[in-house]
Amino acid sequence: MLRSATRVDVRQVMEQERAEFVRLLRSLTDEDRDKSTVCEGWTVGDLAVHLLGDDLSFLARNRDARRNEDRGVGSAGPQNQNDAPQDWDHFVDQLDAHNNRWVQAGGFLSTGLVAELLEYTGRAVAEFLESVDSSAPGEVVSWAGPDPAPWWLVGAREFTERWVHHQQIRDALGQPGLNGPSFVAPILATAMHGVPRAYDGVEAPEDTTIAIDVTGRAGFSWAVRRNSDGWKLYEGLTREATTRLSVDQATAWRFLMGLMGIDETRRKVTVEGDEDLAKPFFGAVSAIVRRK
Repeated sequence: MLRSATRVDVRQVMEQERAEFVRLLRSLTDEDRDKSTVCEGWTVGDLAVHLLGDDLSFLARNRDARRNEDRGVGSAGPQNQNDAPQDWDHFVDQLDAHNNRWVQAGGFLSTGLVAELLEYTGRAVAEFLESVDSSAPGEVVSWAGPDPAPWWLVGAREFTERWVHHQQIRDALGQPGLNGPSFVAPILATAMHGVPRAYDGVEAPEDTTIAIDVTGRAGFSWAVRRNSDGWKLYEGLTREATTRLSVDQATAWRFLMGLMGIDETRRKVTVEGDEDLAKPFFGAVSAIVRRK
């Protein structure tokens, strides 16, 4: 039975992830800090500084209502509807430049100090998210739509950014990631909110349904359905699907976070039914990255 996709409450798991991340940073040697990551040109230490910048930007924009020099483009995207990107590639370039400036400026910080600051900013972000009405409009989540998103989705976006970069750091260090269902399930649920936008402009009869079954310990079933006012995200199992996609959980989150290319993903996704209606899914993205 399909039901409208429910909110993703990440507040508790955000605190757990941050505690694990701070613990990891405090254990690093200088050699560990300088190891390269999959983020081109960035070391482990650079990624940690980037995440600190994410937190500071979030707090400045939202808690303190501070607009920055980049016309409202903070580390996670535009602040409001008027700042929503018209040219995605230009927007990604602008954001990349913003992030690189911060990482270069913060290069002198010690790992221990970054860990201490992240402990503080993590707590401050959590306190802010606790203070707002989670269903009220917050800021634009650019990959989900042009309108201000509810605060719960804004918070979930912040969690995905933290978790993915934390994973990349652990990969660079050769350490196991935080891959338990309590972490991966909210990542998948958040990422699915980027899928309906990939169907914008796709013409289909009302009630046309694309089912997305994600397998694995954190797996679940979602669907994108054409309603009178556009494509909407649902959750739950349905047998009434025009098209059905089946994908394992690691492929699902890596693809939607922009860490896996379209061609590789296509080889790992099973499609049943109308294949033309599966094609827009491979243009979905739930992070501010270029789709490869």
